[in-house]
Amino acid sequence: MADRIEREIEEILSKLEDLPEGDSAPERRRPVSILAHRESRRASAAARPGARLGSRLNPATFLLAGAGTVIGGLLLSSVWAPLIWAAFGGVVVFLGGFIAAFFRRPRPQEQAQANPNGHFWRDRYINDAPSPGPLTRLARRVRRR
Repeated sequence: MADRIEREIEEILSKLEDLPEGDSAPERRRPVSILAHRESRRASAAARPGARLGSRLNPATFLLAGAGTVIGGLLLSSVWAPLIWAAFGGVVVFLGGFIAAFFRRPRPQEQAQANPNGHFWRDRYINDAPSPGPLTRLARRVRRR
């Protein structure tokens, strides 16, 4: 077994030696600095105006906006009575955010933080946990529906 692994390593190293070096290397093989990558992501996000707004609209934003509208509507209704309807509108927004929190799908980073059995490697999530049993799989399937 050790001979086989050693042969594979030698084969991989010989392939690496055959790669072009210097200025003739393809552009995709060059390392990208973290700062340049962040700048390119910011530029692409700025090109899509709705993308930034969509990333900020989450259930927590609706909960805070609803609570602020309720408090503001109640306080300002003492000055002008029809503003009580703003407080009712705030209740609706708050309840909408509360309900949306139940149907929200977590992002991959949030899943990784919630599940300590895995980690990200080369932009892919790797789960190190043992495979779940049949009852756990059935419970997940029922929960998804």
